[in-house]
Amino acid sequence: MTRSQRIAYELLLPVILLLASCSYAESAPLSDLAPTELSGISRDLSVLGQNAVSAQGAMAVVQQSGQDMAGRIVQRGAELEAYIIQSGYANSASIEQIGLGNAALISQYGFDNDAHIEQFGADNRAAIAQQGSSNRALIEQTGSGHSSNVSQSGRGLTVVVRQYR
Repeated sequence: MTRSQRIAYELLLPVILLLASCSYAESAPLSDLAPTELSGISRDLSVLGQNAVSAQGAMAVVQQSGQDMAGRIVQRGAELEAYIIQSGYANSASIEQIGLGNAALISQYGFDNDAHIEQFGADNRAAIAQQGSSNRALIEQTGSGHSSNVSQSGRGLTVVVRQYR
C-alpha cells in the first residue's frame, strides 16, 4: 500500500465513526447499516479480501453481518493496518498490533458490543465506534504517535483509554 493510500485510510477513520454514530441516531435497522451507510467503504475494503497482505506490511480486514460474532486480528510488525466492521447481535472484536506503522478500526452496530484495541510502538492510531446496548471499549497505546477515537451510543457505555510514553 502506498503512502497516499495509507493517508486516505487514516482520513476515513473519523468519517466511519461519524457515519456510524449518525446511522444509529437515525434508528436505521441493523440489517440496513452496512449496505447503505458504509457501502462505498465496504466495497473498497472487500476488494482487499478477508486477510489481505500488502508488499510493505500486513493489512487485515474482517467484515461480518449477523448474530453471535467475534472478530480478532493479531499483527506483529511493519506498516500494519487492521479493520473490523461488524453489524448485529453479540459483537465482540479485538485488534492487537505490535510495531511500526500501526492504525486500527473497530466499528460495531447492535447489541452486546465489546471492543479492544492494543497497539505498542510507533505511529499508532486507533478508533472504536459502537452503538446499541451494553457497549464496552478499551484502547491501550504504548509508544510514539498515539491518537484515539471512541464513539459509543447506547446503554452500557464503558470506555478506558490508556496511553503511555
